[in-house]
Amino acid sequence: MTVSESQIKGLIAICITLAIIPFFSFFYRLFISYKAPLFTDQFNDSLVIEVIDKNQTNGIYFVSPETSAHQLLKKAGIGEFSAKDFQLDDGMKITIDSDSGRDDIIVAKIEADKRLALGMQLDINKVMEDDLLLISGIGEVTAKKILDLRIKLGQFRNIEQLMEIKGIKEKKLAKFRKYLYVEKQKKPQT
Repeated sequence: MTVSESQIKGLIAICITLAIIPFFSFFYRLFISYKAPLFTDQFNDSLVIEVIDKNQTNGIYFVSPETSAHQLLKKAGIGEFSAKDFQLDDGMKITIDSDSGRDDIIVAKIEADKRLALGMQLDINKVMEDDLLLISGIGEVTAKKILDLRIKLGQFRNIEQLMEIKGIKEKKLAKFRKYLYVEKQKKPQT
């Protein structure tokens, strides 16, 4: 087997390129530094919280389950508030309205489109038709059938009840499980 002169030149060019790449990588890291903002790293069992502050930046934060609202807002640099502190819940949306002269904190759920983009499920007992249409495999007809069944049942007790709808079998239900769930009813405290 003979090696031609052009093959040797090509091999040399590849070796030089591979030798130069680590230098570019090293200098790139020296002069361009990126630090992830606080609470942007996801981890197992993290809660996803959206914060909207009309006077500052908005964001989605990933926090540990023990974090309270005041802890999150203080560590995120949003400030301290006189409003009553509370435990955070997964999928919570906190809107801060400081325009009113007092620190009003409004708590709601993150919108369905953001929840789905973050890989979070939607409670089938609370979704609207537009929310269902965001889910792959659900069109207008299926969405209407799901909402009609929810009205008929009062509410879904489990996700398997979707199989009462014609056209939804085990295989399709398995796809929907990624996006929908039935929120467990909290027992009244005595």
